[in-house]
Amino acid sequence: MNNYQRSFDKVLSYIDVHLDEHQDLETLASIANLSKFHFHKIMRAYLDETLGNYINRIRLEKAIKMLRYSTQAIHEIAYQVGYETISAFNKSFKKRYGCSPSSIRKNQKQVMHQNENITMSEFPLVKTIKTIQAIEVIFQQSKGTIGDKATQENWESLFTRAQQNKVLSSQSKFYGINWDDPEITPLEKIRYDACISVSQDGASPATFSQKTIEGGKYLCVVYKGAYDHLAAVYNQIFREWVIKEDYELRDVPIFEQYINNKEITPAEDLLTEIFIPIK
Repeated sequence: MNNYQRSFDKVLSYIDVHLDEHQDLETLASIANLSKFHFHKIMRAYLDETLGNYINRIRLEKAIKMLRYSTQAIHEIAYQVGYETISAFNKSFKKRYGCSPSSIRKNQKQVMHQNENITMSEFPLVKTIKTIQAIEVIFQQSKGTIGDKATQENWESLFTRAQQNKVLSSQSKFYGINWDDPEITPLEKIRYDACISVSQDGASPATFSQKTIEGGKYLCVVYKGAYDHLAAVYNQIFREWVIKEDYELRDVPIFEQYINNKEITPAEDLLTEIFIPIK
């Protein structure tokens, strides 16, 4: 049993015992002794579903057992498995199973068919381990993920300003940092930093926000394809390498390097290198 498996056991056991409570991400990450930066991606890869979906599914599966084998009122069952209102419970139940809790109570032999199908994607990825130097960048933050309208406009704005201020050079590289997880945070609220590297010995105009991307050891994975698939690519990386090979992650953000130009490159030929910080 590797360290990740022990962490998963602790978290899932805690969830089982506390189904009637709000599950706070930071609390669960602390129980697992994992960085909150990476916790949700690791759990997603292990469970083959989002953590939120897992918790909801376990709650509803427990509710079905109680509907079939207890005499508790339906509203009491709803509260006991973590729903604040009976209407929220009914809505979630019907969305997942296509029927109401009361129909299960009336027909206890009814077969449950879930409406969701989990598909596992596989991409041809190239993995290396690198130790890199710190990267000095100018950056501009927007809300969204790489490839959507908001981040595209953010990139265009940053690129134009960098050109006007003569910050760009043939050595410039382009990076992105997603500070939030799209499986937890609404897409319109995800913080995304568009970053352009600058020379360490050169001074950038004060009009730019500046930061340092931390150096050190990284699991680096090159992916070729559209940005639309990056969430599935991350899941594959964590499932096939981080968890199986028991990499210990550093408590710093993951970042991406965009190797070719989206404006002149077909989506299927885009190259993205993903940097996962490891110890």
